[in-house]
Amino acid sequence: MEPLFWPKASLPVRNLRRQLKHGQLFWREVGRGQTVVFLHGSWHDGDQWSNVLSQLGQQYHCLAPDLMGFGESQRLKDKSAYSIAMQVNTLAELLESLRLDSVVLVGQSLGAWVAARYALSHPEQVKALCVLEPEGLSYDPKRWQQARWLISPLAGLWLAVAKLFTRKPKPGRVPTWLQNTRLRQLFKRYPVACRLLFQRRRKVLEPEIVGTQLASLSMPMAVLQGEGAGEISQQLTQLFTMAAPGAVVKVLPGNDELPSYEADAIAKFLRHWIS
Repeated sequence: MEPLFWPKASLPVRNLRRQLKHGQLFWREVGRGQTVVFLHGSWHDGDQWSNVLSQLGQQYHCLAPDLMGFGESQRLKDKSAYSIAMQVNTLAELLESLRLDSVVLVGQSLGAWVAARYALSHPEQVKALCVLEPEGLSYDPKRWQQARWLISPLAGLWLAVAKLFTRKPKPGRVPTWLQNTRLRQLFKRYPVACRLLFQRRRKVLEPEIVGTQLASLSMPMAVLQGEGAGEISQQLTQLFTMAAPGAVVKVLPGNDELPSYEADAIAKFLRHWIS
């Protein structure tokens, strides 16, 4: 039950930067108390969590960084330097510089992969782990075949030709070429996510997979999923719970991309789960 005296006014969110080993990292920060670190999804930056931060800032010390190469954090000149391990080490460096020795990690998609790998590397520091649509649970190259093709130069030419020869679609239907064009534009806006998810060789990517190691974690774990989640989101939830049988599954209103559309439901769950 929500306390009747809980203040409704939200605290101002501070925008901060710090020079770390791999470059300058940008993050949002608000509140005091138990630290909760929010890690954004593949096709976002830390602003994805802004509405959740504004709701939890009265109870908790909340941080939402832009992972290195995303948002306002620095882009690396050497693209081969991007890895999940690099993101984990950068987060560890930030938390050490802020003298934070106890954190709750919340991550969506790519951010969930980083959060899980961080929990495996620093189990004594992570009080709890909450994920949404978690990536990095298994090596599944077939899933990303279309994405790899869409960001290739040949795909741009093919889509332009397809546009010319596609008949006018029926009302309410989006032609395939337009769907793929929009996906290609999204991927182009997030080159680091593309590299981390499906543009690295198997021998480089596989050691960073977390699925086989999650059972070793003893902290409380939760998986959030929208009641109307798509097939891939449901599969990712199932993979996580199979790898971490002790994880709690909480179904919330909404479909996919919960942080962007269901901040109220996420904040309410976290408020009770953390406390």
